[in-house]
Amino acid sequence: MREHLYRGKAINRDPNRTYRTEYKNGDWVFGLLSKLDKYGAEMTNEDGVTRIDVDPETICEFTGFKDKFGKKIFEDDIVKVVTPRQHAVGIVKVGIGEIDGDGYKFIGVYGEIDGKRGEMVARSDENYEVISNIYDTPELLSKGD
Repeated sequence: MREHLYRGKAINRDPNRTYRTEYKNGDWVFGLLSKLDKYGAEMTNEDGVTRIDVDPETICEFTGFKDKFGKKIFEDDIVKVVTPRQHAVGIVKVGIGEIDGDGYKFIGVYGEIDGKRGEMVARSDENYEVISNIYDTPELLSKGD
C-alpha cells in the first residue's frame, strides 16, 4: 500500500507573528492534506502540527516512488529518466501509472523525450533522478520552447 503523503508551499505566514512551526511563506510543508475547498487548503505536517495554510495550486501527491538517490518523487517534480531506449526530462504526473502483469509499477512523465515533446510511461525500476519541481524552477522546462 502506498504511503499517503503530500506537499504544498506555506502561505499567509506573517513574519511578526509566532507560530507552532518555523515555516516561512514559500517553504515546503510535507504531511497530510487536511482541508481543500474553495476557501483554501491546510495541511498537517509530519510532526502532527495542524492548520498550516498552504497554496492550493502547489499541492502535490507522493507517487510512492523514490529516485535513484532515495529522494521521494512527487507529482509535478521535474525528473530526468534514462532508459536503454530513451532519455527524458519531464514533469511527473500521478494517475498515468498502472501495474502490469509482471508487477512493475509505472509513472507518467510528460516533457522533452529525445528532443521532442511527448508523454512517456516509465517503469519504476528505471533510472529516475529528481532535479527540481515546476514551482521552484519552471525555467528548466521552458528551454527549447
